[in-house]
This record gives sequence, structure tokens and C-alpha cells, in this order.
Amino acid sequence: HMGFDAAFDSNTFEALCRAHIKAFSRGAERYAAETNLSRRVGDWQRRLAPILEEEEQRAEFDIHSYGHRILERIETEIKDQRLAHKKYQAPHALLSSQSNVVDFQSVTNDCTQFEVCRLFMASLMLSNSGNVLLSRDGTESEEAATSNENCLRIELLKSNFELPMETYLVPSTIVDDNTGINSVEVS
Repeated sequence: HMGFDAAFDSNTFEALCRAHIKAFSRGAERYAAETNLSRRVGDWQRRLAPILEEEEQRAEFDIHSYGHRILERIETEIKDQRLAHKKYQAPHALLSSQSNVVDFQSVTNDCTQFEVCRLFMASLMLSNSGNVLLSRDGTESEEAATSNENCLRIELLKSNFELPMETYLVPSTIVDDNTGINSVEVS
């Protein structure tokens, strides 16, 4: 009877030790993984901190002021093109249909990379509001156009700048002035 208890206790102790070693091993693996993740997060934070600090030093991005800036630059560039055209062409010569088209690069001359991104974003807003038409120079293949930053063209459609969200009326709020009834049919 005593031998049985000793054998049982020995097996139980051994199983208990194995279970503790296994649990410790799993904990050590988790700790190593967390330590590796913590190191990677720390590295990421160290790389990102100067970038974020630099961004904090920049002026706030106001898409509308950048939109005005684009329209002003396009108008200036068009005037310069017309003056150059008059200087080198006969006075009666007609301007081409491309007279309101400028290269995006001429709008972004002397701009930093982050400003070029902001100007591009604002040009998308201007395109959406109908002020400009964006296109690529049609003389190149599509593959060449995607690798050439000089192929983006902006055509001035209208220079009066309206803030789309300030002039937008939701259809459900439009009321007929004559009848006082909402002009949108309710289904």
C-alpha cells in the first residue's frame, strides 16, 4: 500500500512539474512576443515622432484657401501665356482651344512636396465643384503618363470659387416659391 502511494505521488509530482514547465514556457513565449512587439512599436514611434513634429509646424490645411491659390495661379499662368502668345504671334491670330489649360507643374512650381500634395487635393475639390477639368497630356501612352509627373493638365472652366458645402441644398429642403410645397416627391 505504501509503495502504491509513493508511485502515485511520484507520478503526480512529475505531472505537476511538467504542467508548470509547460505553463512557464507558454508565458515566456508570450513575453518574448510582447517584448518584440514593444520593440517594434517603440521603433515605429521614434521614426514617426519627428515627422509628426514637422507636420505640427506647418500651417493648417485649409482646402478652400489652397483652392483659391490654384485658381489664382492658373489665371496668372493663362495671362502669361496670352501675353507671350501676343508677343510672338500676329495680333489677329486666334488662341487655340487649349488657351485655358495649364500644366499642373506650373501651378506647383517652387512648392515643397507636402504643398504639392495639398494642391493636388484642392484641385480634386475644384474639379468636383466644376471650376477645373483635370486631364493628362494625351501625347503619351498610359504607362508613360503614370511615370511622368508633367503630364497632368488643368483646364480652367470658371474662376468664381464657391464653397460647395455652403451652397448645397438638400433636395428635401427645397420649397417651391409659388406654392410653398416641397418640390421633391415623397414616395
